Parts: sequence; C-alpha cells; structure tokens
Amino acid sequence: MTLSGHTSLRLGPQDLAVRRMSLWLLGAWAALIVSSSLYPFEGDLLRLFDAVIAGLPKLREWREPSQRDAMVNLLLYLSFGPLGSMALEKASGFFGRILWPVIGASLLSLAIEVIQHALPARDPSLADWLLNIISAAVGTLIAALYSALPVRPLSRRLQRLAIGPAPALLVALWLIAHLAPFVPRLRPGRIEAAFQESLAMELSPGPLIAYFACYLLLGALLNALLRRPYFWSALLLFAFSVVARVLFVGQYLTPAEALGLAFTLPLIGVLHRFDPRRWESTAFLLACLALLASGLWPDPSATEHGATSTFIWLPFAELAGGTVDPGALPLLERLFFGIGLAWLALHGDTRRIPHLPLALLVAIVTAFLQQWVPGRQPDTTDIAALLIGAALAQGTARIDLRT
Repeated sequence: MTLSGHTSLRLGPQDLAVRRMSLWLLGAWAALIVSSSLYPFEGDLLRLFDAVIAGLPKLREWREPSQRDAMVNLLLYLSFGPLGSMALEKASGFFGRILWPVIGASLLSLAIEVIQHALPARDPSLADWLLNIISAAVGTLIAALYSALPVRPLSRRLQRLAIGPAPALLVALWLIAHLAPFVPRLRPGRIEAAFQESLAMELSPGPLIAYFACYLLLGALLNALLRRPYFWSALLLFAFSVVARVLFVGQYLTPAEALGLAFTLPLIGVLHRFDPRRWESTAFLLACLALLASGLWPDPSATEHGATSTFIWLPFAELAGGTVDPGALPLLERLFFGIGLAWLALHGDTRRIPHLPLALLVAIVTAFLQQWVPGRQPDTTDIAALLIGAALAQGTARIDLRT
C-alpha cells in the first residue's frame, strides 16, 4: 500500500472536509497577501532587472521597520500557519506540519519582496521578509496547540461535509469583495475620513435591493453549510464585513449595503424557522424579484430620459475598461449575486419550478428592458454570472483530495 493510499484510509469524512476548507481558505489568503503586497500593481520590469543585476541590494540591507510595517508584517502571515497545518494534518508528521507552512510562507514572502523591486510605490526589505517568517512560525505554533485539543470545532459545525467549489467560491468572493486589496487603514484619521465619506454617499434604491438579495443568499448559504446552533454566530461574523470595509484602502461602507443588511436580518430570522427546502425556495423567489427590481430601477444621476441604451454583449466589460452600468453593484458583489442565485437554484428543490431556467429568464428580461430604463446600461454580466454558477454547482459536485 502506498503512503497516499494509507493516508486516504486514515482520513475520515470530517477530516477531509476540514482539509478541503483549509486548502480553499489557504489559497484565498495567499491571493490576498499577494494583492496587498503588490498594490497598486503599477510596475516597471526594467527596475526589477536592474535590481537583480545589482544583487538585490535592498534585500541585503537591514533597515529598521516602522511600527506600522512591523505590525502589518507580523499579522499578515499569521493565518498561513494554522491553515497550512490543518491542510497537512494526517498527511505529514508533527514537524512536517510545522516546517512546510513556514517554508511555503518564506518562499511566498521572498518572491513578493523580489517582485516589489519593480514597483516604485513599494520598498522591499529584509526586515519585512524575516517578520513574515516569524508570523508564519507563530501561526504554526498556534496550530500545534490546537491539534492537541480533543475536539475539532470546524468539523463539528459543518452541516455538509462535501463542500463543492460553488459554496467555497461564494465564501471567498464575499470576503474578498469586502477586504480587497487587503491594505489596512491603520491611522484613525484615515478610518474616520473613510467613514465620513461613506455617510456622504447618496442612497440608491437599486443597489439597496441588490444587497438585500445578497445577504438573503448569504443566509441560505450559511444555513446549508453549518449546523443550526452555529448559524447566527457565523452570519453575524460575515455581516461584520459591512463595518470592516472602512478599515481597508479603497473600501467604503455604502448606505445601500448597510440598509440592505438591516432589512434582511429580520426576514432571515423568520426564514430560519422554516424547514430548509421551504427557506431555499422562498429565498430563491425573493432573490429573482430583487434581480428584476434592482435591474430596472432608474439611476438617479441620469440626465436623459426616454433614450435607448446600447446593449453591451461582452460580459464583465469593466475588466476591459468598457462601459459600466452605474446602477449595478460592484463587480465582485455582482458575481456573488449571480453565482449565489445559480447555486441556490440547483441546490434547492427543482421539481415544481425549473429554478435555473427561471433565474436565467429573469436576467435576460431584465437586461433587455434596461435599454429603456434611464441611466442604466444593459449587458450580459448577470447572465454570465448565472452560467458560471451553474457550471460550478452542477459540473463538479465534490472535491476529493484522495484522487
């Protein structure tokens, strides 16, 4: 029997579920680290080439980090240790679960420090690299203490041990949408200024309705993944991301999202008393109505009435610098809405109503009618997000690391 086969037999369903979740979270966390370390993504390869020819002098020189940089670098890789250790549990020995996450974190940090030579806005440092290694090492020690405990809290809280790519992507999308580019505002004055700017933003009913649907989908997702005693604590933790927005550069707390959450929580309290099938069917229908209403709500900044907008067939046109629908949610939240609606359509009971065709029909009708809605720009983004969600939810039901 091979070592891999022996390891697979020793892993129970709860251990496999924890490993899958750990790998998803570890990949998402590494992506956030890269994003925060390379922001604002404006580089010059010639600068990097010159630095490499010179022997990377900034990485060979010790410079005392500021208090802010030291704190950020000590916190940035802290989660890398526990997630890496949990992913390697029962696949490696005790020292391997400590050593490999630290090696992986050090290589990732070293690669980032080298690439930062190409970014004029960044200043690579040997001290930053060493602080990142210390951060990962502390994280692995925390994981070692956790492994000595007699219980596994995450596996006990999971309702569905087979976590597919669609729910995992939805969790990652929600966190990334609220934390990216993962560059914190550490000065109280900047946090206060971001909060004041958020309060000064105009309330738009269209995004408010869309955020209402997003939190409704988030509630259905957590209800499907977690056991009932842990549902509210998890939902409130995810809802805290509304306030956490002002803690990160480029993020703002819009009145539309805050009110959308406030309107959704009482409804989720009512739906939580329903059986899962009834809850998911109700949430699906309300989300479809929200997609229609938010898509057809006029943009208040529109100056021309009655004009027909040109239909944009390219989905996610804003990624290519194209025209953006001013009344739609930001791209990541829009992806969460579309993929979440497709997941809910395929996850719920589809015997009475063909849920996915209904959702696609609503998206198509909404995009078609937007041509005559003042200030709105019709495109195929919502339709594409639904199709992506359907492929993720239906094409690959399970992620099995034993294969």
